[in-house]
Amino acid sequence: MKKKILFVAAGLAQAPAIREAKLMGYDVAAMDGDATAPGLSDADESHLGNILDAQEVLRVARLTQAQGIVSVCCDVAMEAVAAACAELGLPGIRSEVVRVSRSKLLQREAMSEAGLLMPQFAAVETAESALESWDRFQSPAVVIKPVDASGSRGVSYVNERGQVAGAFELARQNSRSALVMVESFMPGTEYSVEAWVVGTEVHVLATSMKVRTQPPYLLDRQVHFPDDLSKSKRRIMIDHAVRAIQACGFRDCPVHLECIYSPQGPMIVELAARGAGFKVFTEMLPRVTGFSTTKASIQASLGQKPDLQCLGKGMAASLVFVDPVPGEFIAAEGVEAARALPGVSEVVLYPKPGQQLHELRSGSDRAGHILTYAEDPANCRATAQSALDLIHLMTR
Repeated sequence: MKKKILFVAAGLAQAPAIREAKLMGYDVAAMDGDATAPGLSDADESHLGNILDAQEVLRVARLTQAQGIVSVCCDVAMEAVAAACAELGLPGIRSEVVRVSRSKLLQREAMSEAGLLMPQFAAVETAESALESWDRFQSPAVVIKPVDASGSRGVSYVNERGQVAGAFELARQNSRSALVMVESFMPGTEYSVEAWVVGTEVHVLATSMKVRTQPPYLLDRQVHFPDDLSKSKRRIMIDHAVRAIQACGFRDCPVHLECIYSPQGPMIVELAARGAGFKVFTEMLPRVTGFSTTKASIQASLGQKPDLQCLGKGMAASLVFVDPVPGEFIAAEGVEAARALPGVSEVVLYPKPGQQLHELRSGSDRAGHILTYAEDPANCRATAQSALDLIHLMTR
């Protein structure tokens, strides 16, 4: 008899995993609060429900008689999934792991205790306390962000004292707990470490480099596998990443970790007990590593150990986002020409005619993406850039 797997969240990031689970022979149920979520139509059965509500997840899990509950790269659903798994006695992710994964403050405290290289940091509840942190740090710049949000929502780079109060308010509005983190700015290039923890043993799957927007908003614009570090620097970064994962108590889960390689060395920005968002976890990582992240996610939800013996060298991959042009979107030129370039896997534009585009502040403001694969990393990145250069958005 086929085992039943329940996917909690069925958006664009989860849909590929839902399709793969069906191909693997599982009965697949999916739930989402949005009736138009694309993964719902891919599942064998679909259910509408609040993915943030543990009782709703419990209701659907019982209704479907799910033997495993999976939430792929979806931060906001993690707590409800962990609570439902605990109530039903299913393996799944543990609530104590989720608690740390969702709190930048708990991560900072754990990594500080482990002696990792850290920025100055403080959790604050008022604009006055944020100003006090600015004065105490005596740093040329700080980053002010929600303690418990993701996707760069509410994150600001601040290099003047007069900007602190406004940045605090933006972060507070995007924080579920109204708690805000103030950190001294970490200059350097951003990298990611993708890993899987079996028990407490950390297996690094891949590392990538990122290109971010210029301040005041710090958002990924490009992600490239593999990274551009020397072997020695990569070893140091991975060592710091493993220590951070272990310090935070992560176990039996995927990990997405972001790191700044500063002049002083690698400094962990944050980490999450989930796969990287968008298409990185479900589509890019399998082609980069030869490792099925969907299979591993299902195995973990059923209490099985993922098979990490199949890791190998795969393709280079580049994900490049299309920046918005503020105004009312009319049309885009060059999309078909970009799609025709050898090595381009997909080009997707998000806005529809008449839609209002805004300044790039968070992931929801992006106008599209380009995904490329190649044997050679330099060629992969060059193709992505060539495709991006061909696309022009017209707005009014």
